[in-house]
Amino acid sequence: MLIRRNGTMARPVTLLFALLLASGFASAVRADDAAETAGVVAEAPAWPESTLSGDWGGARQRLFDAGVQVDLAYTADYLRNNRGGLQRGGAYMGNLNLALQLDGEKLIGWQGGSAYLSLISNSGGRVNLNKVGSFMGVDNLEAPVNRTGIFEAWLQQSFLDDRASLRAGLYPIDSEFYVTDSSGVFVHPSFGMAAEAADFGSLAGPSIYATSSYGARLRLDPDPAWYAMLAVTRGIASERIDTADPNMSWQRGVGSMLIGEVGFSPLKSGLLVEPPGVLDDAGDYSPISKLAIGLWRFSPRFPQLSAVDAAGEPLSSTHWGAYLLAEQTVYRVPETPRDLTLFARYGFTDGRTSTLGYSVSAGLSFRGPFAGRENDTFGLAATRAHPDPQGRLQLSSEAGVPLSSNNETVVELTYQAQVLPGLVVQPLIQRIFNPGFYLPDSTVAGVRLQFTL
Repeated sequence: MLIRRNGTMARPVTLLFALLLASGFASAVRADDAAETAGVVAEAPAWPESTLSGDWGGARQRLFDAGVQVDLAYTADYLRNNRGGLQRGGAYMGNLNLALQLDGEKLIGWQGGSAYLSLISNSGGRVNLNKVGSFMGVDNLEAPVNRTGIFEAWLQQSFLDDRASLRAGLYPIDSEFYVTDSSGVFVHPSFGMAAEAADFGSLAGPSIYATSSYGARLRLDPDPAWYAMLAVTRGIASERIDTADPNMSWQRGVGSMLIGEVGFSPLKSGLLVEPPGVLDDAGDYSPISKLAIGLWRFSPRFPQLSAVDAAGEPLSSTHWGAYLLAEQTVYRVPETPRDLTLFARYGFTDGRTSTLGYSVSAGLSFRGPFAGRENDTFGLAATRAHPDPQGRLQLSSEAGVPLSSNNETVVELTYQAQVLPGLVVQPLIQRIFNPGFYLPDSTVAGVRLQFTL
């Protein structure tokens, strides 16, 4: 895999990972079957049950015992626009992801220390850019430019008996912020980082897939039911999003983004009474229960999209936004891991430096919808994006035509089926109303294949 490094900070971060990794592989070579008798406290993943290649003849377990977990996955999508949008037609998109999780204590005796490294490689076409024309997109693999390189690379120190942690390095905020687990089954991008926060403002945008930047994150977990997070990352210049490398140096960024989130679990706090079936014991089953509020802002001030002063110069404003999210398991088939979870999210922006004024989404995911298919997931969700007046003026100017709608709405229906350990087949269909706020309604259908190696 070709790795391109950009910026002055990439070399020291990569060097630290190389040293940790070298130490881990050396320890793994010395490890043997005695590890079992010595007693390994941490529980290793069930590789034969979750991957195509299994335990690699025991090599994965030896690496894990030494403090190195290796994960490799390939995702391939084919989506086709069958009507509406820009034109009919389809495209293939692919993503290769190699991830290394490093336990600092096992590797070098670094108590409370850990590290993570992720390499990605994107390939294929762009079905939304060339066929659909949706403002929010249609596929969370599609990126403006196909890239190969380091996407995520950070070191973390835990303290206060693991009730707090500090993470620093190459850090995408959508790995932890504005996240609902139950919406992760969907292919549409806005069920990950929502559209209004993922949208780049008039000057810069956030560190998210597929272009990340450097930053630091502090997380506090004072109680099992509560958490708080605060992060600062370098902004990514809007004009460079189509050409930037996967990692941005601090010097080549534009301003910085500050984001905070506070959340709690109504279930763990005792505030919510569980529905029948959830209390039944079934191994390590745990329902989803989360309510969170977040706030983000960029510095410096951004030029407004269309408002100008008496001299014709753009007025400036603070580029900021906020969001609220909730997800809750509302039903469980007794004594099984099969359950139904609902989610809802709403986010808004200042509306003067961002194209979108707000977005809202809601949906459901049913894990194990049928008996004997506990590893399958059925999902149905909808999302809507709404631009404010300045955003509508900009969109109309870019399109060269008047907008036919003030909203773009997407409904996705999908079914994720585990065919073999490590192989998932996921057919889906999306109905996109008013793509780009002016194009004919679009119907997109396709399939996703996920290989966990």
